[in-house]
Amino acid sequence: MQNKDELELIAHSLNGDHDAYGVLVDRYKNAIFYHCFAIVHDEASAEDVAQETFITAYYKLHLYNADYRLSTWLFKIATNKALDSLRKHRHEIKTDDNVFDTLASQQPGPDKSAHYDELHRAVEALAPKHRAVISLYYWQGLSYDEIANVMSVPVGSVQGWMHRAKATLRKELS
Repeated sequence: MQNKDELELIAHSLNGDHDAYGVLVDRYKNAIFYHCFAIVHDEASAEDVAQETFITAYYKLHLYNADYRLSTWLFKIATNKALDSLRKHRHEIKTDDNVFDTLASQQPGPDKSAHYDELHRAVEALAPKHRAVISLYYWQGLSYDEIANVMSVPVGSVQGWMHRAKATLRKELS
C-alpha cells in the first residue's frame, strides 16, 4: 500500500507538477537502475532503460493503479523495457568480472569478497528472466506475487524460474 506522501506526489505529478515527479524519480532511480543493470549487464544500456522507464511512467502515470506499490509498477515497466532491449540486441552484453558488486546492498568484507564475486559471476550467466527474478526477489525485496505482477506472468512461472535459477546457481557454485 502506498504511503500518503507518495500518493500526494503522484497526484501532484498528474496535475503537471514536474518537481513532484522528480522526487519520485529520485526515490526510485537507484533501485530501477540496479535492476535494469542486473538484466542487461551494461551500465550505459541500464541507464538508458532506466531513463526510458521513468519517461514511460510519467506519460502513463494516469494508468497507475494505487492498489499496488509504485515501486512494483516501476519495476514492471523496467523489466519489460530491459527484456525488450535484450531482444533488440539479440546478444548478451559482455561485462567485467565485478559487474554485480554495485548490486550488493552491503559491501562484503575481505573474507567474503571472493564468494560474492563468484556468486555474482554465476548470476550474470543466468538467462535474462532468471536474472530478473533474482534481482527482483533478492536485491529489490519483492514477493513472488509482486514479481508475477511485474513480469506479467503467473506466480507459478516465477516459482519455476526461481527454482531453475537456484538450481543453476547451486550447480555452478558447487
